[in-house]
Amino acid sequence: MTISKLLKKAEQVLARCPVCDWCLGRQFASLGYGLSNRMRGNAFKILLLLASTETYLKSRKRGNIRLKQLAEHGMFLPALQFLEKEGITGCAPAKHCSICLGIMERLDEIANLTIQKLKGWEATSILLGSKISADFVEREEQMRSELQIETGEPLKAELNREIGKIVTDLLNIPVDFKSPDIVVVVKIPSLTVELQVNSLFIYGRYRKLIRGIPQTKWPCRECLGKGCTRCEGTGKMYPESVEELIAAPLLEVTQGKGVKFHGAGREDIDACMLGVGRPFVLEILTPRRRNIDLEEITETINRYAQGKVEVNKLRFTNKEMVKFLKGSSATTEKTYKAIAQTEKPLLPEELQKLETIPMPLEIRQRTPQRVLHRRADRVRRKQIYELKVTSKDKDKIILLIRCQGGLYIKEFISGDDNRTTPSITEILGKPTKCIQLDVIDVNLPEEELQL
Repeated sequence: MTISKLLKKAEQVLARCPVCDWCLGRQFASLGYGLSNRMRGNAFKILLLLASTETYLKSRKRGNIRLKQLAEHGMFLPALQFLEKEGITGCAPAKHCSICLGIMERLDEIANLTIQKLKGWEATSILLGSKISADFVEREEQMRSELQIETGEPLKAELNREIGKIVTDLLNIPVDFKSPDIVVVVKIPSLTVELQVNSLFIYGRYRKLIRGIPQTKWPCRECLGKGCTRCEGTGKMYPESVEELIAAPLLEVTQGKGVKFHGAGREDIDACMLGVGRPFVLEILTPRRRNIDLEEITETINRYAQGKVEVNKLRFTNKEMVKFLKGSSATTEKTYKAIAQTEKPLLPEELQKLETIPMPLEIRQRTPQRVLHRRADRVRRKQIYELKVTSKDKDKIILLIRCQGGLYIKEFISGDDNRTTPSITEILGKPTKCIQLDVIDVNLPEEELQL
């Protein structure tokens, strides 16, 4: 498009309605580089002033019309000053732009409102967005359609960019388009500011050193968390959990509103989690503070948990780690130590059967009866990679079992009324049950967890 055609198009915009520099320049946003739309709009008005002045010198009537339009609809002071110099009065510049209704002239005000809203919130990155009333969009789209303008950009995009520049420069916080700590949403035209505070994700491993506590908070079955006589008003089946013991110190230091606990699988309530621990991510909801010392908080958590739970390897992570842990839990190799008891003392030849099973051993396990209320009733095929008898005493044996994630060890030992096959009960030919279970290892190497 030639300069003359561009100027004609800009003049058509001005003829139609009052337009500020920002909104005039935005109609040609795809043209040029390194310019703000305000600079583009101002440049068009300057060129139109020069052209209109030349027209005025040749034909005062035609030039007067063009200059008045530039002074009134363009709200362009140099055009008004030229007319006054020529003794032409009665011009009344518009009070505000008909497209943005003056919003683009209030960017600094909006930025200051945003900064005030962000006070008290820590963030290492932000992203600014906006919600604009539909009539703003419709006005501009209608004008572009009538004038066949194809070089513009949305008002929303410009607002987000320009306010974002001011705010990030003043706060010295970078923009992150993918995963910002805080999304700032400015509502137009009310000029109200809302914050969408994204979660803080902390990865670590936990060791559960005592039996009788669940991994996560367990609502009371009778009152569903409301509080009743059965739960003594707590709303919980158990007074504490791994989640709560870890979360309490972190909630205090981050001033978060709540947590979500994401583990790489879970152990039974009556099982310990030993070794280096089970990988987990604690998602802290709406945290005010993010810049926390993880070494210090590790010590605080371990002290608070009083030997019931320990955490280690804490570090900041992201939502992708949660997806990874959830996706890996059913296949990740795990190692268990189980104490199994038979109804009658074990004979040497019976133990020999266990010690000579070819590995790997495929187990066909129908959903255990004890979890049917929350799991689909189907048969799962799982692998056992290693099975060792590490100790024996009359009717008790200690087993070391290395297997695929998702295998229910208690049912592998008992057979669960033949729902699991083969089982220790089936192999030995006598009823056997698990009387104690510990998780020794969740084999997710740390190098696989660097997300």
